[in-house]
Amino acid sequence: MMETKAGPSPAFVQILGGNHMTKTRENTIELRGFLHLNAYIKEKFGTMPVNLALDGGITGEDLAKRLDIPLDEIEVIFVNGFVQGLEFTIRPGDRVAFLPPGCPGPYRIALGFYGKNQNNPANFKIKGKE
Repeated sequence: MMETKAGPSPAFVQILGGNHMTKTRENTIELRGFLHLNAYIKEKFGTMPVNLALDGGITGEDLAKRLDIPLDEIEVIFVNGFVQGLEFTIRPGDRVAFLPPGCPGPYRIALGFYGKNQNNPANFKIKGKE
């Protein structure tokens, strides 16, 4: 399990309070987490969702590293409501959520969790397909 560190570690992160997302959407992302990642992000930043300043594109993997979220804690990311792998480039204005491995539900394969992240060891594996 991850340890929560006090305050944001990456230099690019600026937490914007209030309803700034609508005013500065062109240079921010809205970040959320599912299951224990939700609690981790909320504890780390003191709010949910977190609005982060971002000057350019960044992959989901790089964003996770900058936020000190171990890659084996993330199976896929949602970007603007669509399932993506960690190699997907997140851009300012996007809504992003990290999803940990093993998130229950019958729609895992239909939504693309399995297919989007084959190279990630945290990806849920179908028995007999390894």
